[in-house]
Amino acid sequence: MSYFKTFLTSLKLFILLSTSLALAENPKNIIAANVNEHIITAQDVLDAYGRLPAKLKEKPLPELYPNIINELINQHLITEQAYKEKLDLNKTVIDQIKKNKDQILARFWINNFLLNQTKRENIELFYNNYLKAFKSSKEFNASHILVKEEQQALEILKKLENKAKFSELAKTQSIGPSGKNEGKLGWFTSGQMVKEFEKAVFSLKKGEITKKPVKTKFGFHIILLNEVRNSKPKKLSEIQQNIINRIKKNSLSNLEKKLRKNRKIIINDFKDVAQKVNN
Repeated sequence: MSYFKTFLTSLKLFILLSTSLALAENPKNIIAANVNEHIITAQDVLDAYGRLPAKLKEKPLPELYPNIINELINQHLITEQAYKEKLDLNKTVIDQIKKNKDQILARFWINNFLLNQTKRENIELFYNNYLKAFKSSKEFNASHILVKEEQQALEILKKLENKAKFSELAKTQSIGPSGKNEGKLGWFTSGQMVKEFEKAVFSLKKGEITKKPVKTKFGFHIILLNEVRNSKPKKLSEIQQNIINRIKKNSLSNLEKKLRKNRKIIINDFKDVAQKVNN
């Protein structure tokens, strides 16, 4: 197997598997390129790939791979030249290295902290608390046709009275984004729609259409109530990522409070700082 194929195989495993699982071959041990005695590994490529702007990552990896490798080679050769000129002893460089080292340490610590906070048992605990606190409520499934002018809405209502299909009129007449989907809005609960729209939906029975156009800030709506049901708690698989995000957010907020407690922190006014910089 070529180095490139081995690299791609390891990359797929690296992304798909948890770091706690053994990889077929560690990316750190896979050689991607040599510059004399210096070795560039698949892990170096992965790290460089991770630093790329999001726009560049949209390109396929085989297309990016040669550029990444050549950049890493150039970086090594330039670094060699900098050492030859003893740039590593320059005070400005030393200060910058110290700052970068601090940032790397902080980022590494935070990543480990968040990994620990989002362990399986913590996710399950959060989910179990969600189940205990869950209260069922009414959920509504509706479709609508949205137009700018009331007169147009009235004309559509007449067509519906004459047995025209709601779904077809939604596709051809509605200016709302749901129009292309036959006006279907899916399931929603109280508080998710504007008040006028919500009030009209709540007054309907299953299968009914509003008798008058409903005016909101978006225009005039004709609403069809498709279904009503009692809400049920979501499965863990459906909300796991939301739970992880919530745990991370709460953990970081609590961490900030904990770290700052009993610390003397002074933040100088921006104008004062800017004035000193410009003087």
